[in-house]
Amino acid sequence: MLKLTKSRILLSSIVIVGITIFRFGFADNSIEANQIKQSFLKSFHETGTFPDSLTIAEKKFKPIYTIDYELEEAILKLLRKYRSDYTSVVVVDNSNGQILAALDMGRFDSKPTRLTSFTPSHPAASIFKIVTAADLLENTHVGNTTQFQFSGRSTTLYKYQLKQEGGRWSRKSDFEKAFAKSNNVIFGKAALDNLSPSGLKSMAEKFGFNRDLVNFVQAKPSVFPLASDQYNLAELASGLNVSTMMSPVHGAAIASIVANKGIMKKPVLIKQLADEKGQVVWESATDQEMVIAPATADDLKKMMIATVKEGTARRAFKRSSKKLKDLEIGGKTGSITGGEPFGKRDWFVAYSKNDEGRGYSLCVMVVNKKKWYVKSSQLTREILDYIWAR
Repeated sequence: MLKLTKSRILLSSIVIVGITIFRFGFADNSIEANQIKQSFLKSFHETGTFPDSLTIAEKKFKPIYTIDYELEEAILKLLRKYRSDYTSVVVVDNSNGQILAALDMGRFDSKPTRLTSFTPSHPAASIFKIVTAADLLENTHVGNTTQFQFSGRSTTLYKYQLKQEGGRWSRKSDFEKAFAKSNNVIFGKAALDNLSPSGLKSMAEKFGFNRDLVNFVQAKPSVFPLASDQYNLAELASGLNVSTMMSPVHGAAIASIVANKGIMKKPVLIKQLADEKGQVVWESATDQEMVIAPATADDLKKMMIATVKEGTARRAFKRSSKKLKDLEIGGKTGSITGGEPFGKRDWFVAYSKNDEGRGYSLCVMVVNKKKWYVKSSQLTREILDYIWAR
């Protein structure tokens, strides 16, 4: 029997691919993108802050950033209020991929830094369930309402749980609820029954793993390995591992793919370059590509909305302002111990959108060692309150 999946439908449709366009105002020569990257990274990784000038071919240029400094100041007030051991916050404009905020703050830091937001040294945890869900929804017959059985705690992933098909203590859940509640067992079983190591890796790379994501800024890509065996495939698919590594800016980009109907608009930090006279000599254009079919993105939206309304983020958004209640908000939580800086990571990636289609995607990563100060989902809600009240 011929199986028609969303990916087959997608292949038969028009795939939208936007290529970054660089425009230069030099009469005799032009600057290569790699020159901008190398100049930026050298200063960025030495200081942890965005450089005020870039030296390229022995000439100085002023980078004009996409950062919304008023928004960053509001976020900084929240970070100083809660004083978690370590926090990283990234906000992206869904319409063009521009990074509006990228802040890192330690409990005892006197001022914020930026490097950790762009460093893929953080286990992705259950945020990766977005990628696994996309692969299952797009390339198999698993849908939001597909039923699964599981036994034991949903937060664990033992080999016996993956083999168990029923029994006295088994329970049922549909796939959407499994996502909203971050059920490791169901995601592990669904992957073993329907996915392949190479297929999941391919979907991860569409979502930005193992390749350059942020122009000029991120020195190393987020990492997703090929599963070594069946159990490892279940671990990777559920996010219960410390091998899948990503940066907070990547987390915001993943949420924006869902918000943008399956299109990735690669995050942009440097909007323009100006010469010493203030004349703009270079500007970036949006780099976008179709990652998943719009129908797949719509199904993922329902799952992420369910996470906020009745899943693992419901408490944080229970007391949302009227302004936020009028928006479409979806998200995904994740938690795991590990990474650099080491500690208990609490992730939340989210998108928000109004009726006009305007919206923002966020990633908040809180790292705590012994004590919790604030949940990432609550911090996200408070940031969204500020954004949409302006």
